[in-house]
Amino acid sequence: MDNPKQQVSTRGIRILGLFVIVYLLIGSYMYFYLELPDLAYAAYGILSWVGGMLLFYRLHTSYMANFDP
Repeated sequence: MDNPKQQVSTRGIRILGLFVIVYLLIGSYMYFYLELPDLAYAAYGILSWVGGMLLFYRLHTSYMANFDP
């Protein structure tokens, strides 16, 4: 790979943006309408971070696969 920049397609950018919007909506609902212990918010944040990293990795690898010779 000549260019190791972390890149995704424009479609991937839209998918990541949708992921962030859904993350914020769910987090806001949890915060304002549910009475949860602090551990639940921490777990949601960690699981969402891991999910976002996996989503980015999958989008990046599929985008970069188009450039393999």
